[in-house]
Amino acid sequence: MADNMTAGKTDATKSDLREADVVAYLRRNPRILLNNPDLLGALAPDTRFEAETVVVDMQRFVVDRLRRQVDDMKTASDRLVTTTRSNMSLVERTMECALALLYARDYNELAQILHDDLPVHLGVDAISIGFETESLPIEAGDIVKALPRGTVDQLVGDESTRIRPDTQGEATLYGSAAGLVRSDALVALPEGEGLPLGLFAVGCRAANHFENGQGTELIAFLAHVSRYAVGRWWTLKL
Repeated sequence: MADNMTAGKTDATKSDLREADVVAYLRRNPRILLNNPDLLGALAPDTRFEAETVVVDMQRFVVDRLRRQVDDMKTASDRLVTTTRSNMSLVERTMECALALLYARDYNELAQILHDDLPVHLGVDAISIGFETESLPIEAGDIVKALPRGTVDQLVGDESTRIRPDTQGEATLYGSAAGLVRSDALVALPEGEGLPLGLFAVGCRAANHFENGQGTELIAFLAHVSRYAVGRWWTLKL
């Protein structure tokens, strides 16, 4: 009686075992076929060439998978090289811009560098620097914006930098170029050394040119170099 019950249970288990269950088990235990290569012959159709066919098919599967892995690694490597070269190029251009700002001989030359040279070098459409003050040096009127009190806090808040992926440029910040700006990066410039609280802005006409989470170290560096360059020709001394 017990034997009949056992046999019945075994038959039920066999009938309940589905192809999907076998496949799922093999996926969870991928080394089964590698550790038991004789199973390949039993799994293949009973033909004279079955063993060779199975071996060839397995080899093709492994080779195809390795090729895909190599292609993925090559793509990732090419992407890394391209990104690295792009970053190095941006670093070099930023250093060139910083040197140009430091060597500016007066406000006229500084205005040309900020308005003309820097946007071209950095691939953007507008660069602006402003300070929360009601009085600017006469010579600085063309390049430095007089910002209303509270502008920096309103635009940047408690952070030192802020990225706006999709925005519209403010006329108080960008002047006549405000209509071009659809994405920008802002850097707060601290008050001190004879200068009021300020703001450095880099704007681009393409939305999402600047994205949340991207590094702002180079822009911040350029912002503080620009602050120093402006301060050199301010009526107040750094």
